[in-house]
Amino acid sequence: MAYRKEILHKVRQDYNQKRNRALGEAAERLAALHEKYPDLAAIDSALAKTGMSLVKEIVKGSEGIQDRVAAVRLENERLQKDRADMLVFYGFSPDYTDVKYECTQCQDTGFCGVEPCLCYKKALAKEALAYAGLARLAERQSFDTFDLKYYQGDNRAMMEKVLAFCKRYAESFHEKADSLLLIGNTGLGKTHLSTSIAVSVVEKGYEAVYTSAPNLFSALEAEKFGREAQLTMQEVLDAEFLLIDDLGTENPSALNNNFLYNIVNTRLITGKPTLINTNLMPADLMKRYTDRLASRLLGEYAVMRFVGSDIRMQKIGF
Repeated sequence: MAYRKEILHKVRQDYNQKRNRALGEAAERLAALHEKYPDLAAIDSALAKTGMSLVKEIVKGSEGIQDRVAAVRLENERLQKDRADMLVFYGFSPDYTDVKYECTQCQDTGFCGVEPCLCYKKALAKEALAYAGLARLAERQSFDTFDLKYYQGDNRAMMEKVLAFCKRYAESFHEKADSLLLIGNTGLGKTHLSTSIAVSVVEKGYEAVYTSAPNLFSALEAEKFGREAQLTMQEVLDAEFLLIDDLGTENPSALNNNFLYNIVNTRLITGKPTLINTNLMPADLMKRYTDRLASRLLGEYAVMRFVGSDIRMQKIGF
């Protein structure tokens, strides 16, 4: 399990750029102050000399080294205080010339020692979400924002179980996890929970691909006929986790059915988990697609049924 090379390269490049930017901006601030205030430049020159003196004394290691090192350190501390007082006198904060890193823990390197910094992990997850096509959805759809208040009575009880199942699936996800089929009428939260699962999967470091059914089949058709395609069949088949949103909204055709069968069957054979959500009920799936495809979706996938009233309509008062 690892992030794609493209994602790792992009994040490392971003960290190198922001660290260099922080260093460059600090150097520019310091150079401007040195030009305007020669006495500050003189203190910095003296500080540099005390630093070199400290190194020389340590390298010597001769008798009386501790006293000499202490004397150099005392002089360094005095100069540091004079420098801070001077900056304040000229109207600047004592840390004005310090490097302003975005992350003070790792100083924009991405690592604290040999361990990845929390900011670096978040950056990887953010880039992976963008790569998977989930960035915008992830901003507003998560388990925390899934609201059960829109479900009443028995429907609420059932949706509590659906929500709990989806959370467990996301928490325990692994490369050989079951494939899921979320079914139910429009506006019941299928895309919301699908996205929530996918975001959790990506944040664990798995490579994911998100696509709506219409976009998926348009891309595969373009690839088949030699046109530029946003997504290839190989990428779909190889993804550690595949999310197909709104199956059944694509144009019905024998070609699309063949594409779908290839995806479903191949990923089942290779044990790669897929999540598909659809407004089509089991009878509709069997009617629209071939028996061998419908039987795989309904028999090999873990099926979760969504119930209730259209949440979008509820939100606008219908």
